[in-house]
Amino acid sequence: MVSVVNRHNKTIIIIKKHRPMTSLSHNNAQRPLQTALGNAVNGYFQQNNIAKTGNKALYQKAIIITLMFIGSYACFYIFPEPYSWLAWAFHGFATALVGFNIMHDGAHGSFSNNKRLNSLAAHTFNIIGSNAFYWKQKHNLNHHPYTNVAAADEDIEAFGLLRMSPDKPRYWFHRWQHIYIWLLYPLTSLFWFFVLDFLAYFNQKIGEQEFSQKYGVKESGIFWLSKAFYLLTYLIIPGYFLGWETTLIGFLCLHAIMGVLFAVVFQLAHVVDKTEFPKPDENGNLPYEWAVHQLATTADFAPKSKFTTWCVGGLNFQVEHHLFPRISHIHYPELHKIVREVCATENVVHREYPSVWQAIIGHVRHLKNMGQIDARVNDGCLEASSRLS
Repeated sequence: MVSVVNRHNKTIIIIKKHRPMTSLSHNNAQRPLQTALGNAVNGYFQQNNIAKTGNKALYQKAIIITLMFIGSYACFYIFPEPYSWLAWAFHGFATALVGFNIMHDGAHGSFSNNKRLNSLAAHTFNIIGSNAFYWKQKHNLNHHPYTNVAAADEDIEAFGLLRMSPDKPRYWFHRWQHIYIWLLYPLTSLFWFFVLDFLAYFNQKIGEQEFSQKYGVKESGIFWLSKAFYLLTYLIIPGYFLGWETTLIGFLCLHAIMGVLFAVVFQLAHVVDKTEFPKPDENGNLPYEWAVHQLATTADFAPKSKFTTWCVGGLNFQVEHHLFPRISHIHYPELHKIVREVCATENVVHREYPSVWQAIIGHVRHLKNMGQIDARVNDGCLEASSRLS
């Protein structure tokens, strides 16, 4: 909650510290937009007699990406320095493609109509360094329903280093966050895999919310075995055969590329100047119906770029993904047309950036706006001079 008072010619913005949210709810008493969208999209699949999950095109792409992933790893040991470092960097790109195109659909149960194949696809995340069990809860159960809601969506948390939401305290150094963010993004996957995963494991929390499902013996075993496998595959074995200096430089190159791709792709969909950051009331009630919330907090980018769509697994169609997460990304270009038509009919804004570059500008502009006011925080209070209020 935010309140504003005047003291000694200063504007004092008092921000109450967030309490753990145990219950959030959308304004779903009436759901006209969700109903209209569901009818239109279901009609499309019925009329064309096609499945909502992946198809031949997706599986062919998955094979190509898997070969890129395996082949680039093999090149660590084939190419001499400094070309081997290029192989590490390209492997970072291929790893991101695995996450975008295979893991992501698998985690949502949309890669295939076979549950085991979906689980296998989801667990590629363990192979590339993270943890599918944590991701499914963080992404499917928190980020998707409560996009851009402070204390519920961990994707807009940054331990105070960044201020992505207006509901977060603003510190003096945030005025430069739109600049220094580009030094942090290359560290994204390193921090994710080696800090966030372990914090979530030991704290059993996502942001300020308790896990909906705790780590059991099986999932704990998978967690530790997959982390050990990752360290063995990417540090110990290469370090033994290639030398530690070569391996560490290559490992950092890999994560720099993967980190930037992970950060940018997900941030361009939500942390931009066209999206909103809805705030629940004291009872946890959000202002919009679920579908309107997704459209208010999410933006598409580069919808006409086939290359972008292929590489990022349709995540440039983030609006469509948030509205229909259990539909494979291979169908998003067609769903994009349907969603835009329904939004026009229902008089709801569909947020979109024509290109990746314009979305990046929107992201930078948002971060700059969030850090603009010259402020200092004391005891949960944000003080700003009256000339900036």
